[in-house]
Amino acid sequence: MSWVASIPGFSPQMVATQLPADKSTWSATGFVTVSVVGGTPHPDLPLSQPVIQCDCYAVKPNSNKPNWLMAAALASALRYACWDRIGFPRLLDISSNGKAYPSAAVRSAYMTIQPRRVYADPGDYARYSTDIALVWAMTNDRLA
Repeated sequence: MSWVASIPGFSPQMVATQLPADKSTWSATGFVTVSVVGGTPHPDLPLSQPVIQCDCYAVKPNSNKPNWLMAAALASALRYACWDRIGFPRLLDISSNGKAYPSAAVRSAYMTIQPRRVYADPGDYARYSTDIALVWAMTNDRLA
């Protein structure tokens, strides 16, 4: 979640593991839910290599017409963030519910699947989904 929230144009208020129930809190910006769906730890180094699923949501208040363009724009921003070679390694300060966790450095990111429209959500929600592989390490990890 911290990596997605660090993408230019995104914020921590736009990213979580669950979609907020009150769509008025995110209808102007869209929202991205993140969950780990796979990956393999590096066998020899203290590197984590998860694959995350990112679901990009958008909604038009007081309309039952999905805002597909906004959802697609969020997915496109994720794609461009993976191609950003200047922004790596990206250092992240990680916190949740007011608690700080060890910082991390994302070494690389790449999409493992093309962003795609997802249907069968509530009638007024637009949703694009993609998977992204990250390679990251805690910044203070040392091999013994």
